[in-house]
Parts: sequence; structure tokens; C-alpha cells
Amino acid sequence: MMENSFGNFLRQKRQEKSLTQKELAKRLFVSESAVSKWEKDVAHPDITLLPRLAEILDVTEHELITASVDNQAREERRQAKRWRALSFSWNLFFYIAYAAALIPCFICNLAIDRTLSWFWIVAASLLLGFTFTNLPGLIKRHKLVFVPLSQYFALVVLLGVCCLYTKGSWFWIPSLSVLFGLLCVFVPIYIAKYGIFSKIRKYNDFVSVAVDFAMLQILLLVIQAYTAASGYVGGWYLKIAFPITLAVYLALNVLLCVRFLKVNTYIKTGVVLTLANAFLYLPPAFIRVSDPLLQREINDANIFKANLLSWQVGVTLEQNIHLIVCLTALTVAVAFLVIGFILRRERKEKGSNSPL
Repeated sequence: MMENSFGNFLRQKRQEKSLTQKELAKRLFVSESAVSKWEKDVAHPDITLLPRLAEILDVTEHELITASVDNQAREERRQAKRWRALSFSWNLFFYIAYAAALIPCFICNLAIDRTLSWFWIVAASLLLGFTFTNLPGLIKRHKLVFVPLSQYFALVVLLGVCCLYTKGSWFWIPSLSVLFGLLCVFVPIYIAKYGIFSKIRKYNDFVSVAVDFAMLQILLLVIQAYTAASGYVGGWYLKIAFPITLAVYLALNVLLCVRFLKVNTYIKTGVVLTLANAFLYLPPAFIRVSDPLLQREINDANIFKANLLSWQVGVTLEQNIHLIVCLTALTVAVAFLVIGFILRRERKEKGSNSPL
């Protein structure tokens, strides 16, 4: 192995570049003897010459100072360069593809229809594609916020253009449906990630469920307005949708409260199973609706109408199955509760018998 000295390292790199001492000196505007002294470790170049010397020898200033090749740093630079080239090729490909799709559609729409009509659908579609392929690379900060938002707004533009083209009135339903899905996914992530939500981070699950519940009500109201305007049956929001979603909302909050109980996991599991059964099988016994088909579906889940001595299809079969599922879940819940209380009691006894 060559001795790790500045002179030896300089000589090696100069020879790799097929440079003589005179040629290197000429590029640095120093004398040939100065280069010779550097390679003999008699003297060292002025610090102001290091950037230019590193550039000529194709090394870093750090490598010059340490007189060694930093292979890891070189590999990182190679990978970074390869990634930049790949990223550039990726973006260029899609830019060309979008232009190749957009320009002919623009010309054809004008040539055939003498106006721009369906062209805007193509343009909005390509804009949506752009938010998935190129835009993430252009956004440098807060990608988790701006990328989904940009994709959503591009989708809204596409839906709006399609709605105008078809002369429909359905725009708000798909737009709010997608927004509802985005809120379900990203609200808890944003609360957990960003410091602006630090005060409510402890109650992330409750806040997220509340936001989702509010957004769902807005969506249901819009759907009811649309169905009423279209001549379908109206008034179902207050009679059916709101009570059901409110019951689910309250049930989720009750189940979420279980995590604050200062008990072991077995007891929490038993409580969750018990409450889940109550919220699942108690409401069908009290819900009454005017629609006979819907009422029949509700009655099928009414375990209080079950009769294990009769298994007639369409009469008691469904109630019997629901009753068996309910009893099985309650049995499992009781088992968890019993195990949990036994472990809790043993823990307390050990704690009371331990020496002070």
C-alpha cells in the first residue's frame, strides 16, 4: 500500500490524469519546482489553491487534505448523479408524453368541432396525471400536505370539466366523497406529524373521528339534496342516515374511551367486545322504518326474535345465526374479563405482600 502522504497522493492522481509536473504547474499558475516540492512533501500548496487543484485532479478537497480516496463519498456522489439522471429522464419522458397527447387533441378538437369542448377533459386528465408523475419531484417541502392536496384539486377540476361537458349536476357527490376518504386517511397522520396540532395530539383518535363524522354528514346531506332534486325518495337523512351514523359515532367514541381505562389488556378487550355486541345487536330491536324491505333487513339482525327451536329460512334462521354470533362474542368477552380480573387481583396481592 502506498504511504498515506500528501506528496504520494498528489503524484498518483497527477499520473492518473496523465499530467506532467509542468502541465499541472501551468494550470495552477505556479512553478514546476513548486509542484515537485509538493510531491516530495518538502512544501505544501497554499490553501487557496486547493479548490482548483481538486478540480484538476477530479478529487474532493477533503480527499486532498486527508491524502486518501473516500470511496463511500464517491459512491454516494455516483448514486446521486445516477438518481438525478434517472429523475431527469423520468420527468422529460412524461413532459414529452403529455405534450404528444395534448397538442394533437387540441388540433383535432378545433378541426372537427370548430371549438374546444372535449379537449378540456383531456387537459384536466393530463393535469391529474402530472400531479402523480412530475409534481412530487418539484415540491421540496411538506410533500405530505401539498401532494395530496394538489392531486385532489386536480381531480376536482377533472370532475368539474366532465360535469360541465355532460351538463350534469352530480359534481359535488364524487368531489365530497373523495374528500371524505382523504380526511379519513390524512387527518390522523397530520395531527401526529405536525407540531401545530401538539395540543390535541393526545386526542388524535377522537378529533379524527369527529372530523370524519362531520364530513360524512355534509356528504349525506348533499346526496339527499341530489336525490330529492332528481325525484327520488327524500327525507331519509333524518329518519335513517343521521341516527345510524350518530349511533356509530357514539359507539366509536365509547370504544376509544376504553384506552384510558387503567386496567390490563384482557379487561380492555372484554369491555370492547361487550360494547361492540351491545351497539351491534341492541339497535335492531328498536329501529322502525317505513320501508318494508329495509325493516326486514333490520329484523334479521334482531336477536330478541330468535328461536333456536325453529330454523326456518326467512323467519328465524337469520336471527338465530346472529344470536349464536352474539353469544359466542359475549362468551369470549366474559373469558377475557375473567382472566383480566384474575391477573389484576394476583398483581394486587403481590404488590401488597412485597416488602417495603
